[in-house]
Amino acid sequence: MQAPLGIVATLCAALLLGCNGGIPDARADVESGRAIYAKECAQCHGINGDGAGAASLGLGVVPPDLVGLTGRNDGVFPREFVRRFVLGLLEKEDPDAAMPEFGTVGLQHVYPDGGAGAEVLHTDIAALLDYLETIQQ
Repeated sequence: MQAPLGIVATLCAALLLGCNGGIPDARADVESGRAIYAKECAQCHGINGDGAGAASLGLGVVPPDLVGLTGRNDGVFPREFVRRFVLGLLEKEDPDAAMPEFGTVGLQHVYPDGGAGAEVLHTDIAALLDYLETIQQ
């Protein structure tokens, strides 16, 4: 028995609309990540992520260019590596490096009155990574 064409078309349209439901959330995550980047990262890594932030002048080293992460990794954004690095879960070559370990210090500029719990921090870091992925060149 065949279903009428109208019912099939309506069902397909409903399913496609359901698939689009995640797009606004993804945009919101990127915008949240952009705000976190502006407060926590831009001072050193630059407004555009090119490593030329005002605070980088006194560091003695140039912070990494964040817009070229994908280009330096065979066209793949190294999301898990960046997440672990930002949270301070990787051993640093220079233990005295200026890069904060956000897993320890929290997002001090985003939450100046005290950090949010670890669950929120991981959500915020995920949003930051979503944003960083969008600025890759």
